[in-house]
Amino acid sequence: MTKAPALYICSIQQKDNYTFTIEWNDGRLMDYRLADLQRLCPCAGCWDEGNQKRINHAQTTPDHLSAIKITSVGRYALHIHFSSGCSNGIYSYDFLHALPLRTHP
Repeated sequence: MTKAPALYICSIQQKDNYTFTIEWNDGRLMDYRLADLQRLCPCAGCWDEGNQKRINHAQTTPDHLSAIKITSVGRYALHIHFSSGCSNGIYSYDFLHALPLRTHP
């Protein structure tokens, strides 16, 4: 059995203040809204530890959320510092690539 090639980002482009586009090594171009990613944040502060449930950011995260900074974490993830103050979430390439977000044809 042949192992699938490692997933990596070829380029990241800022589309507007609230959206960025990733070009993946498999040829896919995907748009990511920062508000959508904040609502899916995997950090401990965005989870209710007692119930092991996600805190509902749908009502508290503005649609016009921006990023202060986006940095790479090794060769496997992005670390996003949101204008809302959340800066602990690390988004793996596998997680980002699997999201059902807007794709370019």
